[in-house]
Amino acid sequence: MKKIMLKWMAVLIMLLLSTKGFAKDIQAETSYKLDTVIVTAKRTEERLRDVSQNITVFTQKDIEQSGAVSVTDLLKKAGIQVYSDGGAGYGNEGVVIRGGRSSMHGFDIAGDILVLVDGHRTGSDFLGNIGLENTERIEVIRGPGAVQYGAAAMGGVINIITKRGREKPEGFVEAGAGSWGEQRYKAGISGKAGNLDFAGSMAYFSRDDYELGNGDTYENSDVEDRVRYNFNTGWNFNDNHRLGLIIQGSDTNDAGKGEDAARTYYYYTRQDRDNHTIDLSYKGRNEAGATTWLTRYFQGEVNYDLKRFTKSSTTRLPLSENSNHFRGSQAQVSHDFGRFNTVAGMDWMSYEFDQRQDGDAAGASTRNTAQSDFDNISGFLMGDIHLLENRNLTLSAGIRYDVFDVSVNARKIKEDVTVSREVDKHSWNPSFGVAYSPTDFLKVRANYATAFKMPLPRQLTGYTVMMSTPFIGNPDLEPEKSDNYDLGFDLDWESLFVSATWFYSDYQDMIGYETHNSADEHYSGKHYWYYNVDTAEIQGIELGMKLDLAQSLGWSFQLEPYVNWTHLLVFEDGNGYKLPDRSRDSLSAGLVFGARETGLTASLDATYYGTQYAVDRESGSSVVNAQEKLENVGDAWVIDFSCSQRLFKLEKSREVRLRASIHNLFDEFYSTDEDDWMPGRSFYLGVEYRL
Repeated sequence: MKKIMLKWMAVLIMLLLSTKGFAKDIQAETSYKLDTVIVTAKRTEERLRDVSQNITVFTQKDIEQSGAVSVTDLLKKAGIQVYSDGGAGYGNEGVVIRGGRSSMHGFDIAGDILVLVDGHRTGSDFLGNIGLENTERIEVIRGPGAVQYGAAAMGGVINIITKRGREKPEGFVEAGAGSWGEQRYKAGISGKAGNLDFAGSMAYFSRDDYELGNGDTYENSDVEDRVRYNFNTGWNFNDNHRLGLIIQGSDTNDAGKGEDAARTYYYYTRQDRDNHTIDLSYKGRNEAGATTWLTRYFQGEVNYDLKRFTKSSTTRLPLSENSNHFRGSQAQVSHDFGRFNTVAGMDWMSYEFDQRQDGDAAGASTRNTAQSDFDNISGFLMGDIHLLENRNLTLSAGIRYDVFDVSVNARKIKEDVTVSREVDKHSWNPSFGVAYSPTDFLKVRANYATAFKMPLPRQLTGYTVMMSTPFIGNPDLEPEKSDNYDLGFDLDWESLFVSATWFYSDYQDMIGYETHNSADEHYSGKHYWYYNVDTAEIQGIELGMKLDLAQSLGWSFQLEPYVNWTHLLVFEDGNGYKLPDRSRDSLSAGLVFGARETGLTASLDATYYGTQYAVDRESGSSVVNAQEKLENVGDAWVIDFSCSQRLFKLEKSREVRLRASIHNLFDEFYSTDEDDWMPGRSFYLGVEYRL
């Protein structure tokens, strides 16, 4: 199958290359999206046409016109699978990119998708923690980002870039209400005063239990309140030097996960979650602008506590308490030698993770605690060389070396069993890429990169009890690894933009577990033991198209249809079973309308949630190797509509706008993750005052 896909992709690229002569008919003054400057792929500014990976960019205009209220609302428009682990608004929102899945365990090194804010880790991959109110743009690397950012960037990297204040002051205040008692309030301001720039926002959300598409009320799906904030300020010594400070965070209180699938002793799960980060950075460049540098220090915390109601009372029992305190720093320097560019630097991350699990129906018999220290220091070097007369052939390469020091103290309280271990691990990761623009409106690209994911502290050295059975850490575990290839093109011709990519990932040393009855040095009896055994193969295509119809027809307003599709040709483990919780197809299509004179913008969006599968490899002590399609998970089209209408203008460009949206227009009954049902049809109406 891989050879067949490579063959057809090569044929398609050859056909596109044959259009080189046709480029002369394109007007020279055309503005190309391929000349957009991005920062995520190489950790420094570069043109999109010089990048060998598939990059998706959401500009501030895209964000404003989309009507999106969360990062995942935007990502699903790009054909990226999104899901919610719990009721909508619960706070756990994740994505799947190229078969790699967010972990949402409060520890950003645990998943396959790395979430950054302004280019640095936030200690978590909870996308629900990050708002759009103060977001300037979002850049997504589809595929590995290990050379640039290290562990956990196996499937992709999402970089949320916050606003910086401009000369012209801006601000907004919005208040609105929606179905099931929903309340939304948000405000933001930005500007510049002398050498000081500033931009900040706050948002508040609350909602009662919602209804499903079948008309039933989804009990325990309410959110008491959720607050998100972001403040970005900087002192500009001159045009070349800036000292920046970013403070951001979120706080979700008393949010319900929805109805528990098995209502036995426990009945409902509730959650408190907060994430706070402070980031101090210094960016500079020389007078010629050829050399740039960045130093940064950041620290923060991610906390989440789960509690459950019992069936017979309203008493809340502690289930788990989790705290992740993290610190990190970045130092890098880049230099432009003309046709040759380099970026070199070092990263450091330190995590202190505390976890407490309390009881099940058996009470304190499963109570345990764990304290983990996780330190990572790394160095990287990346370079590009631009060849040919017009610098339209770019060859890139990179290398990164990571060293990890992991220590854990885990204890089962009742038996007074304690496990203390320390483990060192390391990982080398290279990348190679080529980007070629035979014409101004076409880029073909190919990329190879390795990626890795570190074993979790509990998998290496821990002692965790689940369902009354201990999971014993294995200090000999190796990081999960993958070899990743992709081949594609981007066509940016007049009002049409088309992107196509074939990708293939070969995963090795994936971490699984098996039952052991032999004695362990810390525990005698039945337990689970982690080991490197699984492999997986993921292959697929990414297709995207956007057409500005109004521009092509000479109209004065915006009319822009789009379609994005991710299709997994293969997503199987080493036994030939489909990987669970991945959709074969993630498809989005829509139409964006804008009329500047009347002040109206509108977006109609359709999202297809594809079929997912479950794998049951073990039942007691016997292997059954069963696979089944998950009922009511995916296989659903969900239509959303949003619009914004200017009601009237005030002096000095001030205006009042009416915002409205309908989610799940046709009241579909569906779930994005097993047993976690999504809302039926809902409405929102808000009023915004904008400076």
